[in-house]
Amino acid sequence: MEILVALAIIAVVLGALVQAAGASASNAGRIRDKSVAQWIASNRLAEMQLAGTFPDTGTKTGEAEMLGQVWHWKTRVQNVEDDDLRRVDIEVRKNADAQNPISTIAGFVNHPQLQSRNTAQP
Repeated sequence: MEILVALAIIAVVLGALVQAAGASASNAGRIRDKSVAQWIASNRLAEMQLAGTFPDTGTKTGEAEMLGQVWHWKTRVQNVEDDDLRRVDIEVRKNADAQNPISTIAGFVNHPQLQSRNTAQP
């Protein structure tokens, strides 16, 4: 009888360990996806800031490949009170049809003429 109770306890403990390991692996995958999506969004914003052109307002979509997978981004460019700035919101998804983005960042792009005026000063 004692052996059966011990085996039952061991079975419950092993089941809990397997469940915890599965949850940990799932969380690691989500963290990896979130990190990659943030890299893609940050790269997209940096590209826009360094392009040397003032982005048009509106929405654009595109794809980026990272770590052997295709990711889908959407940029939304809006006017702000300062005419020399544009607000950029970038969303990244694994699937183009996904409702919720994995990562979203916001940033600003300044007018290229403003950049050249600031860098031309001694």
